[in-house]
Amino acid sequence: MEHTHALIMGLITGALFGIVLHKVGAIRYSRVEGMLLLRDLKIMKFAFTGIATTSIIYGLVHLLGYADALNIHPRVMPYMGIAHLIGGFLFGIAMASAGFCPGTCVARVGAGKWFATAGVIGLILGIVIYSIIQPSLVEAGILGQKEKITLYGLLGIPYGVLAVVWGIAFIIFAIIADWFDPAKKYEQKENRNFLDMLRGEWHWLPSGILAGLIITWATMQGEYLGFSGAALALVGWVAHVIGHPLQIVPNINETIMWHAGLILGVLPGAFISAILSKTFKFDAVPPPFAVAVTPVPWVRLILVFFGGLFLALGAMIGGGCTTGAFLSAYPTLSVGPMAMSATYFVIGVLTANLIYFGRWSRFVQAKKAADEVYD
Repeated sequence: MEHTHALIMGLITGALFGIVLHKVGAIRYSRVEGMLLLRDLKIMKFAFTGIATTSIIYGLVHLLGYADALNIHPRVMPYMGIAHLIGGFLFGIAMASAGFCPGTCVARVGAGKWFATAGVIGLILGIVIYSIIQPSLVEAGILGQKEKITLYGLLGIPYGVLAVVWGIAFIIFAIIADWFDPAKKYEQKENRNFLDMLRGEWHWLPSGILAGLIITWATMQGEYLGFSGAALALVGWVAHVIGHPLQIVPNINETIMWHAGLILGVLPGAFISAILSKTFKFDAVPPPFAVAVTPVPWVRLILVFFGGLFLALGAMIGGGCTTGAFLSAYPTLSVGPMAMSATYFVIGVLTANLIYFGRWSRFVQAKKAADEVYD
């Protein structure tokens, strides 16, 4: 099979990242929604640590002159103007409504959370819809602007120097977030041995370091770790196989196959992690979702479906997701993803707090039940 090596490497990279996503709790509704409610900052601390790890590695490699030898050349993501605002708006509302992003949605399915399958179907449909409306978005002036604008270029500072400083800054941000994290008061201190800690939910610090190392490894492979682009690659590949290629994926090359493998790999990664952690259950819906949003199953199913659909549209228009426009993008010091991620985070926080307005205490009360089923 052509491009088999690229597919396999993508699968391995995706599986490793899927394990980390599951073990740190990033697939959990209560963790994602808790972050947007600013009442559980674990995923934020994890992301900050991942960014810090990758940034410092990138910076030191460039300062020491090993960039070519290690093939570490951070990809500058384009600045696309108003597309970041529109895409970020759609993405933020969808993420807060459904409690997942593209990568974690797929990982949820791998971990046995079958309601998330509706989100995956929504992601696929969203990509197909985007491929249809993309020419109209270009004609309307929403898409088309692409400039390589970087923070180090604007400041006139060498990339290596600024990347190291950037990484140190995010270590500080993680420490500050940990200091003020409201969820710490609900954590139960247990005396656990190493094996128990390995099987349980991992701490944000080692998980973030592992995420940063995997992102760096993807860069060394000459690729970019982002799940919205990976979903596009997978849909594009399947479309070619069935004889109906998408205009936005004109040909299948090694990069497309690597990214298709990346998102496919998340499924077995999360599955293996859930099995070994003894958290794999065919749970339909997490407790906070049922208690605080709606008790009606089919309404939840529709919400998850449209969450996936608008996540895809937002990511395609805005140029990235939580991994592609934040975790992997910030170490590159690209300005475009900063505009995208800032938009979806602000909109996500506002939407989550609107959903739980006047009843956020229900979310906190449901935390114990959510922990028991690893929601």
